[in-house]
This record gives sequence, structure tokens and C-alpha cells, in this order.
Amino acid sequence: MVLTSGDVGLTVRPTASFTAAGGTLTVTPDADGSARLHIHLPATTSSPDASPPPAVAATVTLPEGMALDLMPDRSFLMLGSDGAPVAGVTPTRAARPTMDDGTLTIAAADGAELWLSDTAVIDLDWGIREGGRSLAVTPSAWGRSGSMAASALVWAAVSADPEADTSSMRAQLDCHILGAPNKATWNLEPWRPDVDALTMLSSRCNPA
Repeated sequence: MVLTSGDVGLTVRPTASFTAAGGTLTVTPDADGSARLHIHLPATTSSPDASPPPAVAATVTLPEGMALDLMPDRSFLMLGSDGAPVAGVTPTRAARPTMDDGTLTIAAADGAELWLSDTAVIDLDWGIREGGRSLAVTPSAWGRSGSMAASALVWAAVSADPEADTSSMRAQLDCHILGAPNKATWNLEPWRPDVDALTMLSSRCNPA
């Protein structure tokens, strides 16, 4: 089974024990081009509290030439041959990716998902806002998911512009991801000062 977003695909193979227990995998494409792998386990194999996961559900293989960066929150980035992130996966509902000897495996509770996207940002638009030059970032639904992989891929898109590649812009972006995930655009200003995290949050991501 292949989970695809844009030109990026992951090969997902259910384990024999998962299939034998009646587990199933299904893929649902989203309208924005992302895709979700749904993991279903029969009630007899699902742990009520989902801890620990009942079984290894699947192994995941990346396309040749790509590498994987598993983040501390269990989301992961797919890296191109140059090491740059090209897509990311956000696991939801107790899906737990792990790496062992270069093999990525997914342990999961019933209803878990892997959400793959190669697009974290829909639009970047420079303008004059908030009293100065400002970059309006329009994230995709996946880019708003809050995973570390999503945050990294959003930043990769933003920082590709040298004017935006500053520590203050990164701090403002992280603040918006945490505190304003549903805001239509995240407006970042290169002229704002570098401040500590508490000041950034108390200023609603707009330190003066």
C-alpha cells in the first residue's frame, strides 16, 4: 500500500500478525493533497487505554534516495538527497512510529492515523502590516497540525527567503503555531526584537 502526497509516497506494509488479527489499513486522500492512513484494529485486540499499543501494525519504507528524521514527538520528516525536508508525517490517535536498525515501524491503537503532506505552506505574501514590513504565512491544514515535523516544514518554507531567515522570525512562527493555530494567516515581522519565550507569548507573538 502506498500513501501519497504530491510526488512523495510512502510504502506501508501491514505486519503478518496485524493482518492475522483482523487489522486493516485504508488510505483517504484529503482535498488539499495530503493523505491519511487509517489503522483499524478489531475490538478484541485494542487496549482500552491504548497503552501500550496492542501490536506493530505496519512497517514503512521511504523512496530510494530519501532519508527519515524521526522527531521527539514521533512525527517524522522525509528528507531529500540534499538533506532538505520535502514532506512530513503527523501521527494521530496513539500511532507510535519507532526506528530500529533503520526500519520504521508503526504501533497503534484502533483509529490511529498517519497524516502525510508535502505542503506545509499554501502562500507567503510580503506586505506592510502592523506598522512595518510583514510576511503573511498561510499554512495548510497539515501545517497547522502542531507536530514537530509540521513546524519544521513550515519553517523550511519560510526561511527559504533570506529576509525571513532570522531567529526573531522563527520565534514568532513558533509562537503562532502554539498559540494561534487556527488564525487565517500568521503575520511575521523581521523588525521585531528577539525576546525570551515568556515575553513572546505574553505579547501575543508581537513583541515591540
